[in-house]
Amino acid sequence: DEKNKEFFEIAKGFRNIMGLYADDEVILATDHGPKGGDEINKIKVNHHYGWPYVSYGEMYGQSDKSTEYPVFEKSHNNYNFEEPIYSFIYALGIAEIIKLPNDFSNFWEDNFLVSTLNSKHLLRIKFDDDFNKLIYIEKIYIGERARDIKYYKNNKKIILALTSSGSLGILSNDN
Repeated sequence: DEKNKEFFEIAKGFRNIMGLYADDEVILATDHGPKGGDEINKIKVNHHYGWPYVSYGEMYGQSDKSTEYPVFEKSHNNYNFEEPIYSFIYALGIAEIIKLPNDFSNFWEDNFLVSTLNSKHLLRIKFDDDFNKLIYIEKIYIGERARDIKYYKNNKKIILALTSSGSLGILSNDN
């Protein structure tokens, strides 16, 4: 509350939230994990998401020979933490998440876009009705690190902040 400077904690146990989507029904966050541990989480009030105790990723710089066992516990549930909706085992460098309006494309209804840094592609994803799992993931190669994405409904365009070249990209569904 900006007026009286009061706040409350919604959830904890994140490493580095890079993208956040919220509407009246759900809060979704993309979170940088360690190597191979980027996550998409459905944020629930007063829940803990496990960092720095559990992760499906491992520390950068750790060789397969440096330890006989993983650095992090893997099962969030076994330690009373909230499991991610999805965890990426490859290091994609997850970034922003946006929901696309259904009028963008008849083929992309109820879809979200997620930008990535390391993988140089966007992810087109669809959740189940309760946002508890992903129905599908489609990689859309763009060849650059995309830090941020925004949708402009007036002209039905997706704007990409591309960090490799320092440029803007535009995706449209012009028929």
